[in-house]
Amino acid sequence: MNSRRSHLIIGSLLLIFVVAACSFSSASQPVANTANPLATPAPATNPPATIPPASGGCTNAYFPTSSGSTWSYSSAGSALGPYTYTSTVSDVSDTGFTVNDLTTLGTGTSSSVKWNCQNGNLAALDSGAGSLSVSTSKVKITSTSITADGYNVPNSFAPGTTWSENVTVIGTVQTGTRTLDSQIAATLNCTAAGAESITVPAGTFDTVKATCTETIGVSEIVQATPIPAGSPSTLDITDWYAKGVGLVKSVRVNNTAGSTTTVELTKYSIQ
Repeated sequence: MNSRRSHLIIGSLLLIFVVAACSFSSASQPVANTANPLATPAPATNPPATIPPASGGCTNAYFPTSSGSTWSYSSAGSALGPYTYTSTVSDVSDTGFTVNDLTTLGTGTSSSVKWNCQNGNLAALDSGAGSLSVSTSKVKITSTSITADGYNVPNSFAPGTTWSENVTVIGTVQTGTRTLDSQIAATLNCTAAGAESITVPAGTFDTVKATCTETIGVSEIVQATPIPAGSPSTLDITDWYAKGVGLVKSVRVNNTAGSTTTVELTKYSIQ
């Protein structure tokens, strides 16, 4: 699963949205929870997973989309500190599904992201309003408009395959009695980079690898004009996916901030 995706997602957009909300509201950054209760000891090896049955346009061998499936991850190196999160799939149809995340940042961050399916190619955000929501104890972010094209998980990882996704999210940021309008614009370009064996807390997996570059810009909207909240972030991303399992590991190098974030699968349950 992406982050989050984490792929969704999911990871970069949601975390950048939280950072933007904190900077807009002048609130202090949430205190990271360094405990990782989700992690389990890694077995010597991981048996091949059973690929779930086909589900229309959402069928993807490297990203199971069966309702009720869950993935737990731990992350280190983020500007927000160490954290863990669990992703759960729901509302699966032939054209899309929803990923709900619960993250151990401070008192907890919950998010809901609607994915779009394109003949097995999966887009982390569906075009339209209300496709993304994020809530913390201090901040609530809701999308009012999303435009997206392309996808970020392909239906094939044959070496040399390329894909991309362009997303613009306009939403409201609520902090206490204050409501602000914000915008995120992200461009992702990826290439399939062969196969590799990867060991993470959840086990050892035979994976396919994707290398990506991403640019993310965050703005506050003032009188209908986007005002950048800083320089755009540029990231070099490497993701590893296991057949019948999903995202196993992700390494994100933020060239703008000079930081490296690593996300690893700690346990999972495919329904």
